[in-house]
Amino acid sequence: MVTELKEEHSERKRAATVAGVPISVVRWGFVFFVAASVAGFLGAFVISGDWTADFQSFLRFNPIWFVPAAGLMVMDWVGGGLRFRALVTPQDAKISLLKCIQVATAGTAMGYLTPASTGSGPANIYGLMRAGLPLGRAAAVNAASFLANVIFLSAAGLTVWGLGLSEQIADIRLPVANLSAAALFRWTALVFGSGVGVIVLFAVLPGIARAIIRRTMGSDNPRIERVLHHFDELHAGLLVYWKNGKLSFLAAILSGGVQFSSRFLLGWVILKGFVAAAPFVQVTLLHIVLQYLIYVMPTPGGTGGGEVIAAVIMAPFLPAAMVVPYTAVWRIFLTYGTVAMGASIMLGWLGKDGAR
Repeated sequence: MVTELKEEHSERKRAATVAGVPISVVRWGFVFFVAASVAGFLGAFVISGDWTADFQSFLRFNPIWFVPAAGLMVMDWVGGGLRFRALVTPQDAKISLLKCIQVATAGTAMGYLTPASTGSGPANIYGLMRAGLPLGRAAAVNAASFLANVIFLSAAGLTVWGLGLSEQIADIRLPVANLSAAALFRWTALVFGSGVGVIVLFAVLPGIARAIIRRTMGSDNPRIERVLHHFDELHAGLLVYWKNGKLSFLAAILSGGVQFSSRFLLGWVILKGFVAAAPFVQVTLLHIVLQYLIYVMPTPGGTGGGEVIAAVIMAPFLPAAMVVPYTAVWRIFLTYGTVAMGASIMLGWLGKDGAR
């Protein structure tokens, strides 16, 4: 029994080492996340120009709306867990839904704490390895999870655009270069969808990706092997699900309806907490745009820029003094709650495994 426990502890410590997520990464990621968030809110305060009114407007939020907002935050965690639960099934792994939710929440939190969500993948692999998957299968699940996410997001945006629903926000002009919100949505959906198409093509045909990347980046570029490794992982992950897990991969894509719809709807719920009249379709569409932008921002969780952009986009629906309070409450349920929960899970794992 003692030997088995030592071997299990050694395997978990190896998983942390392989994934590259020592405690210091979590701590410094959290520090940078907080600093960027503070900078973003300072920028939003500067835009509003009335700090006293901003702070007083926090009291205007109806606390009853905290309940559905918290429910949507939990729904985000559950949606991520359902995606992993679907993806581990073809791997012949018996991982409970609760463990999958923990892995998804920790992975999302690490994505928020690292630039361009680079920490999400290693955290997911680490969590899956702790749950019993070997490294190769954990990497395949993580690659499939990434593809399922971006496919759902691109499909959602392009579908909304194709149905003409973006015209619901045609009359909204953003106070940045007098840009139409509908135009921003269309361009964002087009760029994101095109990017996903390229990623899927490279994942299906890694030989083409290898040739293009080597020609673009140069064969002697030291970063090229890392980039090519990611596409090899995506290709290997796709092969696993193409052979014996097509329905599982489809279920993983559809689980985005649970995870991402909670993020799309959150903005409307928070808006209802501040004002009685809240246009559902327009606000939801704008928050789809926000999710696209946050997903590709280089800062952790889109912090810094996310706060400013959210304040600008929601300005037409709120009195000036409520824009910054709205953005703060929205961020609490979109990001900060997940960071607190996911980072706690991750630190607990690393502490048990002795990963310093």
